[in-house]
Amino acid sequence: MKKLLLSIALVSFCFSANAQFGASVGYGSGKATVEVDGFDDVTGDASGAFSIGLFYDAELSDNFDLLPSIAFGIGEKVEDESNNSLAIGLGLQYYPTGKDGNFFIQPGVGLGFSLADEVEGLSSSIFSGSIGLGIDLSDNFTLIASYGTSLSDPSDVEGISISSNSFGAALLYKF
Repeated sequence: MKKLLLSIALVSFCFSANAQFGASVGYGSGKATVEVDGFDDVTGDASGAFSIGLFYDAELSDNFDLLPSIAFGIGEKVEDESNNSLAIGLGLQYYPTGKDGNFFIQPGVGLGFSLADEVEGLSSSIFSGSIGLGIDLSDNFTLIASYGTSLSDPSDVEGISISSNSFGAALLYKF
């Protein structure tokens, strides 16, 4: 899956004549749920992260843009330990009324990597999916609100599974 995401991103970089690079800032808040066989589910408190990133907006048609991105997340400390991350994403912006309407729906997938110290029994990466709504405020600024969920289980321990859900908002600036 990692190779597929990278391949799609590289193809979009190479073949898009009408594209723009940009930078983004965002904030997200998420919760994790731990399920243990034979016990009630446990949902943790919400934790947040600020992010800064780079993206490439490749126009595919008047209704579709492909948006590969990379972002660095600065998360809340957990037990005085860093909780930062690196994320690679790929979104498909669909403008139902064309670009003149400025409004779009953005489904996407992402691969996140924890930069914190490894924890035994947990993978340091997670695959996720998201759906977002956005609006182009101008030719240069875009605002996106999204909901994401984990598509993979980072737990390596049999009988224990972990899932997560998040909400986020981002402001994008196209150069």
